Amino acid sequence: MQINLAPGDYQHVRYILPHQLQILAPQVDEVVLTVDTQPGKGRFAEGWQKYSGLLNVFLENEIRSSYNKARIVPVDYSNESMAKTAEYFFGTKSMPVKDFRGGPFYAYFFGLLSATNDIVFHLDADMLLGGGSQSWINEAIELLRSDPQYFTVSPLAGPLHPNGMLIGQSGWEKIASHTFRFSEMSTRIFMLDRSVFQTQKLSLTKPNLRSQIKAIVEGNSNADLPEHLISTFMRENNLKRIDILGSSNGLWSLHPPYRTKSFYENLPGIIKHVENNDMPPSQLGFYDVVDELCDWSEAREKLKQNRWWKRLGK
Repeated sequence: MQINLAPGDYQHVRYILPHQLQILAPQVDEVVLTVDTQPGKGRFAEGWQKYSGLLNVFLENEIRSSYNKARIVPVDYSNESMAKTAEYFFGTKSMPVKDFRGGPFYAYFFGLLSATNDIVFHLDADMLLGGGSQSWINEAIELLRSDPQYFTVSPLAGPLHPNGMLIGQSGWEKIASHTFRFSEMSTRIFMLDRSVFQTQKLSLTKPNLRSQIKAIVEGNSNADLPEHLISTFMRENNLKRIDILGSSNGLWSLHPPYRTKSFYENLPGIIKHVENNDMPPSQLGFYDVVDELCDWSEAREKLKQNRWWKRLGK
């Protein structure tokens, strides 16, 4: 299992990481925690100085001492490490450090390459996990190996809907009970066999024109998001992502879409609701935490104000 961390994640990591490890650590051979060491820009740099020390102390004192499988790996931005990673995934001598938004790019691929085993289960540091299955990892590995067309396997996105459907997602095909097939992937949470990149490589491509302009104006790398590059690779090679609930209560994920004071204050309670499968009807089948679990009005008001200022050219 491999998780990307950055200092700005500390406020939610201190609650969510123990929650993730409690469910998943017993099922895996190792836990690789890759900690970013180079801030991006804008929101990706928020809290970097303030929380860097706190994150390191937390990982050393709370995580490493409790989970002997945990290995803390700072992201290595040396030329040698970047060249090794670029060659493995892209067949190139170099690769972008950040994406067009200033968010992590190299760090994603460095994390995958840092794992000891080729089969890697990656999840972002903010992903919540419901169902609590202690057999999901083995079931996912078995499914991944069952068909060469299956490129990634992920937990169900959102708690099970009573009608067995997915809300707010497109392009899915139901192929079995609580099992869905897609032609694109998300880097938030997935399992893959990285050995495929020993013979097949991803292509470094630019984002759309609007995003390229954004990159130039903000001084970022002109690189598209990793999930877009991987999704293109999947479509070109007729590969699929499979989302499965798994046996018994299975495993499903939830993603918090915003970072607000209310979210941090209520996070322990949100995690308890998720672990107890205590979900409001509006959450069933949907992948993002809904308003009934967390009051997102602060975030929406901020977004509304930002749009207003942009219209005024501020």
